[in-house]
Amino acid sequence: MPEEIAYKSIIMRCDKVQENAFREVPHGYVIEHYHSGMESVWAEIQQAAGEFQHETQEGTIEYFYKAFGRNENLLKQRMVFLKDVYTSEYVGVCAAWFSQKNGQEIPIIHWLAVIPTHRNKGCARMLITAVMKIFSREYPEQMIYLHTQPSSYQAIKLYQDFGFCIARRDSYGTATNEYEEAMEVLKTVMEEDVFTQLKKQAID
Repeated sequence: MPEEIAYKSIIMRCDKVQENAFREVPHGYVIEHYHSGMESVWAEIQQAAGEFQHETQEGTIEYFYKAFGRNENLLKQRMVFLKDVYTSEYVGVCAAWFSQKNGQEIPIIHWLAVIPTHRNKGCARMLITAVMKIFSREYPEQMIYLHTQPSSYQAIKLYQDFGFCIARRDSYGTATNEYEEAMEVLKTVMEEDVFTQLKKQAID
């Protein structure tokens, strides 16, 4: 991930899931759902992925509780980890979470992360696939949202594959939408054809 990419708030929305983007978990990996104590695993993955760089693990775990609460039953249903069966290492995580929009609960992809040693191996695609399947059960036919930033431009391309489009104005929860500013930054880091398609597919 390039350094010094300006932070701008990006909202993406999926109105129709593109299941041809799905990738099932191949031999050598397994999807595991959250169980008690895995907040420390979540923190380790996030920090390895470049988040919370100026925070202790304890502080990162505190953020976990702020973001997800302490409802273990819900976490067991909604948070998935990707594990390398050969090393027994957890290499990625994502949550099929929720937020609020106009007084209604909406589904959001929340805190996707893959450790550097397992990037470009399809791990993020496996995690998003698992999360989208949860959404199909818990929020059938609903629009799905996510919040991201320009430094995650590679993930933005992946989200596009699943049917997510960048939103010009739409938002949810307390997230802001900085579409114009974000596009100016993305134009400098994305491949031209990918950026052109992203802009062409933008929705309100």
